Amino acid sequence: MRTVFRCLALLLALVILCAGVSGCGTQSDASAEQAFHDHGPENTVLVGGQATVQIGPAPPARLVIPIIGINAPVELVGILSNGDLETPMSNPWTGVGWYSQGPRPGEQGSAVLDGHVDQPGGSLAIFGHLRDLRKGNEVQIVDSSGKTLHFQVTDVQYYTPQKAPLQAIFGNGGGKYLNLITCAGSWVPSQNQTTLRLVVYTILVS
Repeated sequence: MRTVFRCLALLLALVILCAGVSGCGTQSDASAEQAFHDHGPENTVLVGGQATVQIGPAPPARLVIPIIGINAPVELVGILSNGDLETPMSNPWTGVGWYSQGPRPGEQGSAVLDGHVDQPGGSLAIFGHLRDLRKGNEVQIVDSSGKTLHFQVTDVQYYTPQKAPLQAIFGNGGGKYLNLITCAGSWVPSQNQTTLRLVVYTILVS
């Protein structure tokens, strides 16, 4: 069984080293608890160990990619105690996870969603056809307020774990990006992971 949290373990071990979210104020470590109290966990994320108050788009609720038939619930995920990226628990095969310690989709910076490529038994999971996306395809996020954000695919790339560009995936603050991640390549039983990572890069257009 291929699992995104396992195949992305190497990425998440270094993700805190990436640049954080630009265009928003940060709190010191000492004031993190106060920030959560004042603004609520739904409006506060942790970036590099600091509490960051997010002002802007509401949290993502659904991911819609019409061309490959995706209309999936979005679940908040973080990092497990062993450093692996969490994957959705409520809808593990039909849902996606938003890395909630980064920006929300539509905010300045690189929002990241992950999902499984397949499931026990070998049938495809939610990101099974992510590889079919091409430059120019539309990706939509419906946030918890009901607003639809429209993104456009700018690139589709495959990386080996050692060469995945962490800054580009998690830390690019030069625009409003949404990056989709899943496993790819061949399954290596001895390593309990796949040989490649698939990243679909998108940018907010409206």
